[in-house]
Amino acid sequence: MILSWYFIRRFIANLLRVQIALLFMILLIDTVEIARAFPELEGSFGPALNLALLRAPAIVIQIVPLVFLLAAMATFLGLARSSELVIGRAAGMSALRLISPVLITTLALGITITMVFNPIVSATMRRAENLTEQYRFGTPTLFSIGGQSIWLRQGSAETQYVIQASRASLDGTRLFDVRFHQFDASGRVLSRIEAGRAELQNGFWLLSDTKRWRFLEELDEGASDITEQIQLRLPTDLTSDEILETFSEPRAVSIWDIQSFIARLDASGFSTRRHQVFFQSELARPVLLVAMVLIGIGFSMRPSRFGKTGAMVLAAVMSGFIVYAVKSLSESMGAAQEIPILAAAWGAPLAACLLAISLLLHLEDG
Repeated sequence: MILSWYFIRRFIANLLRVQIALLFMILLIDTVEIARAFPELEGSFGPALNLALLRAPAIVIQIVPLVFLLAAMATFLGLARSSELVIGRAAGMSALRLISPVLITTLALGITITMVFNPIVSATMRRAENLTEQYRFGTPTLFSIGGQSIWLRQGSAETQYVIQASRASLDGTRLFDVRFHQFDASGRVLSRIEAGRAELQNGFWLLSDTKRWRFLEELDEGASDITEQIQLRLPTDLTSDEILETFSEPRAVSIWDIQSFIARLDASGFSTRRHQVFFQSELARPVLLVAMVLIGIGFSMRPSRFGKTGAMVLAAVMSGFIVYAVKSLSESMGAAQEIPILAAAWGAPLAACLLAISLLLHLEDG
């Protein structure tokens, strides 16, 4: 028990050292990049650092697997060099028994990161986005999505509206340069509405400067009548949260809210695939961290036996990057409906765990 707690303390200490070092580098680089991106902030260090601090949690949660990999390597390289692992083995403890306290600690920390740190990331991402727009445009009111149109959908089984806008307010309640395309259940176009502005009210869109085309069955194909109005009310069951999250990355939604949000999106006819993959990936995060720790341990637990410690460390880092790359690719394929959601989120972490355990057992026998 004493040896187990000793291993845990060493591991957590290395974890903190690696995380603090990487966090310092992230803040330094990001602050400089922000100052360059926004010339009006030059000479004012405070606002740039403030934005960098808000963006840091989203970056940190992405590099957490690398942090755990490096911390595991540092811990077990140190234990191997000081012959403390030899002492444990001499006491009759197997390799898996020696590392189990660290694995349990990793699993507990992974669950904590997912359940506690994830909501912090979603909140700071929102604030950072608002602040970025304020620095860029002088006001946090408008944003556009990658220079392309914003697309939404609303309606029922009988009638659907496809909404296209050039930009929107950050709270999702105002759309600008907007078009509403109305379709019936068979997919036939019934009408098109163009408006300079659409504002979301309680249960309806308030459209300003509108022009409406109604496509009539009894006339020739393509015929329509045109109506111009200063204002027009169009019923809707959308909310600002649903609209905003349609624009945002799934990680901008807290893990505590994402299931109910997915249900609302699905009921509104939106695609929820990306959010479902993200949710399962967040649940799989503790397993991914365990896999990274196992990889780090597998390559560093007994380097003296193999020689070329530097090569083993490099191999461990490269293996970790490969696992992370495969995981990212799987998630993209899952979001694109090319593979099942569970396979996209859980496949790479579980496979990496099995391969790392096989490596440890090979070292144990070899």
